[in-house]
Amino acid sequence: MDAITLDGAVGWFHPATGGRGVVVVGAHGYEDLCSRVTLRMLADALAAAGLPTLRIDVRDTGDAADLPAEADRVAAWTADVVAAVEWMRRTVGVGEVVLVGLRLGALTATAAALALGDVDRLVLLAPPASGRAHVRELSILARLVDAMGGGVQPDGAIDIAGFRLEAATLRRLEAIDLGALPAAPARDVLLVGDLGAAAFSRIATAMAGTGARVETLPFEGYARMMCDPTASEPALATVEALVGRLTAAMPTATVEAVKPAVARIGGDGWSEERFVFGDGLAGVLCLPAEPFAPRRAAIWLNSGRNHHIGWARQAVDLSRRLARSGVAVLRMDLAGIGDSPAHPRTPATALYHDVGKADVVAAIEEMARRGLGRPWVIGACSGAYQAFHTAVDDPRIAGIVLINQLCFVWDASYAVHLSAWMKARPHEFEADAKRAEETDGAARSGGPAAFAWRLAKRGVRIGLDAYRRLRASGANGRPGPIESRFRALAARGVGVSIVLSEGDKAVSELELHTGRDGERIADLPGVEILFVPDADHSLTPPAARERLGDHLVARLAGAGGDHGRRASRPSIDVPEAGDHVVTPSSFAAAARASLMRGIAT
Repeated sequence: MDAITLDGAVGWFHPATGGRGVVVVGAHGYEDLCSRVTLRMLADALAAAGLPTLRIDVRDTGDAADLPAEADRVAAWTADVVAAVEWMRRTVGVGEVVLVGLRLGALTATAAALALGDVDRLVLLAPPASGRAHVRELSILARLVDAMGGGVQPDGAIDIAGFRLEAATLRRLEAIDLGALPAAPARDVLLVGDLGAAAFSRIATAMAGTGARVETLPFEGYARMMCDPTASEPALATVEALVGRLTAAMPTATVEAVKPAVARIGGDGWSEERFVFGDGLAGVLCLPAEPFAPRRAAIWLNSGRNHHIGWARQAVDLSRRLARSGVAVLRMDLAGIGDSPAHPRTPATALYHDVGKADVVAAIEEMARRGLGRPWVIGACSGAYQAFHTAVDDPRIAGIVLINQLCFVWDASYAVHLSAWMKARPHEFEADAKRAEETDGAARSGGPAAFAWRLAKRGVRIGLDAYRRLRASGANGRPGPIESRFRALAARGVGVSIVLSEGDKAVSELELHTGRDGERIADLPGVEILFVPDADHSLTPPAARERLGDHLVARLAGAGGDHGRRASRPSIDVPEAGDHVVTPSSFAAAARASLMRGIAT
């Protein structure tokens, strides 16, 4: 996999020498977070089968450059896809091009295919019947995701998980109707989706009416792929089916192997290079614009399975802000997440495991190779877990920023909790989506799967909290293991920033190990604790992300003493353990029994 740039758009090129090339245009925002791994696996499989494949992030999305506020985004996105097809023809030298688009990417790919007029094959994955239908679907999705401040905005924009589509862009999308195209977008069209849906049949009939040869394919695994970025399961059956369709009747012509130039883009006060390092890890190094040299370095890790742009694209926005302040930031995907393929040793969840430390170490070594010195490591949730434990072991880390860390000691108890949630989430999301569709967007939590999950979660939480207290406590008044590690970091001179959303479960997790508001570590040298009001776990609200940015600049760029605060606020409800002593074996048995009772109900 190699990185390329296309006048502000960016892409990952999966090289091969076959004469048929593929350009893949992904979904937007939240749906992109959910489907990223599936499209990367599709590109890997196509390249392995001989088809050179390019995945593209159009401008204003992913790692691409931002467009001016007044820009016509639909026109710009269409132009970016056209440029990607032309790059495949001109640089790679393919004789045939297949254009693949998912969700909003299906609309953009169709517009680009019409503009080009000579695309050999168009593949539309879960295509909306029209831009108008997609806008309605997005408004429903915004209610399902239920991000703070999200949904349809007073100005007509739609905000989903912090990814915003302005009203003007939505109006431009509404003008695209796959059921009323002026001409055939390609010689062959493959539609992949719900074959029984009336809207899907309408698209197929209309496409055939333009003179295109139309085939259909069921999208197996779509709901499990799109339920949630972290609970998402790759749609492997559909990937396999697509590879079979796209490799049929391959042209005999071949192309020379292509090694793209170094992929760099720039903006106001920053420049970025995208590359692969270590054992196939995808990274983006954001630097201060020349002639300024970075004063400090940082590594930004994944939160859950969100790829390296971050929830609400905050890792992109804040790394560029840090670069303008003189900090070099490498945002990366750990193995098995986003654009980085899994290693044979990578656990299925790819979140809390010792293997992740090896990927962080590879990033530290990459920064050193580039002469960027001892880095800070920034992580949220599971990324904070990896940052904390790598810093404990590796003296080359200068500091850590731990954002809403939900777990300090990973063991079987946490694994039960995470596994139960990941199994329940697709069913809960699918039931809510169906209900929202039937009630025109009024999503409610309910249904057998959601009810079973709530019962199971309650039983798991009670045993889990008791077991956590047991594991966190010290003996004879001495600090527990996590508090001791914080003290060891402070003694080594490692800077520590702990950022917490007020009321988040991460607050009680920190208090479990370090006392109320982290009082037993708050006065250690180099430790700062910041509580962010009116914020969810992922810091979705813009004001919360701005507050995080202020703190990062103050701490990493040395812009002043942002020391956070330890405020009084309502306590988090943590059930008492009572007199019963919970052991690892008794906890596991209780958790399994509770989980099974909930599912049976």
